[in-house]
Amino acid sequence: MTEHPHPVSPRDIVLVHGAWFGADSWAGVASRLRAHGHRVIAPDLMGHGTRSAESGPHITLDDHVADVVDAIRAHDLDDVVLVGHSYGGRVITRVWPEVADRIGAMVYVDAHAPVLDGGGATVGTPAHGMVAFDGFRLDADMVGGEEELARICAGLVEHSLATTTAPWHVDLPVDLPTVYVRATGPDATPFEIYAAAVRARPDWRIIEIDGPHLLVLSHPDEVAAAIHSVAITSRSV
Repeated sequence: MTEHPHPVSPRDIVLVHGAWFGADSWAGVASRLRAHGHRVIAPDLMGHGTRSAESGPHITLDDHVADVVDAIRAHDLDDVVLVGHSYGGRVITRVWPEVADRIGAMVYVDAHAPVLDGGGATVGTPAHGMVAFDGFRLDADMVGGEEELARICAGLVEHSLATTTAPWHVDLPVDLPTVYVRATGPDATPFEIYAAAVRARPDWRIIEIDGPHLLVLSHPDEVAAAIHSVAITSRSV
């Protein structure tokens, strides 16, 4: 791997995973950001990753927001670049007002973003209160082979429906550097409503990557480069 020069001012970066996956979905992105010298924290949300034993329909969006807020405070992070993928966009949106004084920039990676009236659509209503992984491309070609695909699939956990039906819209301040990383693959079509709204907002910036919705797995170089670009251009003074 090519060595990257460290930036003059490394940043604290918090990566929030999407539904079904855990923090290890960020592994490739996180390693690249650390190679730039950044301090990277990627917490497992309740019920996912190393916390899969806690999974269940009792988990709420408030629980996941608390997980991220607690991680930021526990590590005493400051001027944070707060990043959310997919469902993680709802989480980081709600995290911002809890620790606004610690957040320096926001990055939404093909994520639910607070740019629509009402905050966007919710998923269906499965009877058991849990949502199974479905609808997004996940295959061996995009993750580096069958062995890696099997490992990833083994870690998938159903996602609590209650987290997706809770109110989450927050009006972010126009002077907060905010970027939307848009996947342009066909399986990412449901998120075009957010990207379209972002394009009409002069206070947001959009970066497009030609890949599937699960960009964090398939395009770690490009996603890390997008986050790094925010980190080195948005430092507060």
